[in-house]
Amino acid sequence: MEWSPAEIEELSPILRQLWMDLKPLEGKSVLVLCSAAGDVALWLGERMERGQVIGLELSEELLEAAKSSAEERGLHSTVEFRRAEKERIPLPDETLDALVSEFIVFPTPVPTEIGQPEMARVVKPGGKILLTDVIVTRPIPQELRAELQAVGLDYLCEGTQDDFRRWMKEAGLTDVEVIDFTDLLRRVWEKRRERDESTERRRGYSLLLGESGFRLGEAIFYIYVRGKKGL
Repeated sequence: MEWSPAEIEELSPILRQLWMDLKPLEGKSVLVLCSAAGDVALWLGERMERGQVIGLELSEELLEAAKSSAEERGLHSTVEFRRAEKERIPLPDETLDALVSEFIVFPTPVPTEIGQPEMARVVKPGGKILLTDVIVTRPIPQELRAELQAVGLDYLCEGTQDDFRRWMKEAGLTDVEVIDFTDLLRRVWEKRRERDESTERRRGYSLLLGESGFRLGEAIFYIYVRGKKGL
């Protein structure tokens, strides 16, 4: 899923929420999991004079692009990009002040399979974990997935908001909250549909925005989850 610059601007409330939950950034160490081309990691690095941001990404192509961007922006001393592992974060226990996994505005095409317990392992007591995800709350037939993929929605995590609350709490996180950004994304998808003249993608938009049982706000949601590691 790739958003246009105008769509990213419309999705900026999600990034502002990250900023509000992470500030003050000075002197902190922050991990961006599934950092894609590095946009979020670089965005954070530009907002701190002291501290460190580490981006982890599985895609070699995106990883190299992120490293080049850090050099071009003069952020190589603050922002570092490393090769991710599929199921493990290659860092010692309790070394980070915060972990961010931002999958709505700048999604990676190759997400890891790292769960909340592994995320919590590398965060210091009192540190924060901030996740965004696109969820479908019940199994979706493959033919309908294909229609959604045709309009650009090529990733869905099967789970509910209650599942995310439970997963966070089971990993030792407290003050767990879920913010639903579905209405914000619906407006972006509606504008995209208005601009898209392709008849081949009408079915996908109809599923997502029409009266289907898998429409946004009924079975598909865009969520932001935050929690703090217990002391």
